[in-house]
Amino acid sequence: MAMRIESAGKTDVGLVREKNEDSMLLEPGLGLYVVCDGMGGHVGGQVASQLAVATIGEVLSNDAPTLTGDETDRLATAIRCANSAVFAKAKAEPTLHNMGTTVVAIRQDNDLLHLCHVGDSRIYRLRGGKLEQVTRDHSLINLYEDNPELASRFGPPNSNVIVRAVGLREAVDVDHRVIALESGDMYLLCCDGLTDMVDDWMLQEMLSDGTEGSLEDCVDALVRAALSNGGVDNTTVIVLRIHES
Repeated sequence: MAMRIESAGKTDVGLVREKNEDSMLLEPGLGLYVVCDGMGGHVGGQVASQLAVATIGEVLSNDAPTLTGDETDRLATAIRCANSAVFAKAKAEPTLHNMGTTVVAIRQDNDLLHLCHVGDSRIYRLRGGKLEQVTRDHSLINLYEDNPELASRFGPPNSNVIVRAVGLREAVDVDHRVIALESGDMYLLCCDGLTDMVDDWMLQEMLSDGTEGSLEDCVDALVRAALSNGGVDNTTVIVLRIHES
């Protein structure tokens, strides 16, 4: 049976930062949902995240020219195009040097979901009342976990450091997986402004509460929780709910 997606999203500057360097994109007509968390320089993070979501949306909506090479997934290709756009802009404008952005994105393809990510923004799935993180942070601490010899050479890692982002280098590896849609599933796309402030058990409770009722109320509750716990960073969330058509 065909599936449909209901969605809602919200972004908030938080209680400490002067600028919101996050960007998000909800395009239900394309089955496309994106969260980006920018970084770098006075305005670089804001520019990087906005350019990334704009490029991803353009590539997927207008069949814009894409990179040559691997075209196995259009969403991963769109993110690589965003990487090229951000990298080129940073190279052309000295004030934007070293800007970059994380990306988490979902694209519906009939009864499949394509999930892509770069960096430490996350995608979670709530299925049967259980919350699961379905992306793995591209963080220094995870790099050390995969390569234990690094600890003896360089000392303990800083968990806040990410080792992969869009726009920092000429090319980027994009993690991509495909998941079959199941009615009743909920997905959360978010930046670390949420996950650094709110524990996973609380995310599970709030998403479980959101399985019925308004998704707008659900995203409001998630953002309020981050603010209540300090709101030290920008917070951006998108929540998806899967239904049978």
